[in-house]
Amino acid sequence: MVDMLYNFDLQILFLVNNALSNPVFDFIMPLFDNTKKWLPFILLFWLLLSYLDKKNRRKILILVPLVIIFGDLIGKSIKSLELRDRPWFSLGESINHLGGKGGKHYSFPSNHALNITSIAYIFSSIYTNYYKYFWAYAFIVIFSRVYIGVHYPLDVFTGASIGFLVGMGCYKLYERVSKIFF
Repeated sequence: MVDMLYNFDLQILFLVNNALSNPVFDFIMPLFDNTKKWLPFILLFWLLLSYLDKKNRRKILILVPLVIIFGDLIGKSIKSLELRDRPWFSLGESINHLGGKGGKHYSFPSNHALNITSIAYIFSSIYTNYYKYFWAYAFIVIFSRVYIGVHYPLDVFTGASIGFLVGMGCYKLYERVSKIFF
């Protein structure tokens, strides 16, 4: 069963990383690798919403940092077990590696997938009319992790699953606590 899952994971990896490879994605997808390049846009969006949306200000200001803190703690705790090497390190030349070279033993789970999923959950729960945009952005970030060869599909699936649970858990906790204190 484990071998079958690993082989399926490899097939999806090679499909995304090799078969779908093209010059447009080769330019766009690495932009999502370095958090310093896209985090300012999310921070600006977060601060702008916090300023403009008085109704949801407290919720936004509390929940977004909360899910990132919890998500990073959980993801980094699992990563410290060094359960899996990154595809570019373990599979070498067969991977179209377009990302950074850090954390070669820390592939599982994907913290990018975890964080962006928890943030997408929060924003889509607050701004339900725009949920498609939040989840589309999250999908692009998650897809990019496999495309650039820094994660296996199972890494991003697990990271996104944990992120969904973190987002949902924090949101539900906030709703309960806010009824008592606010």
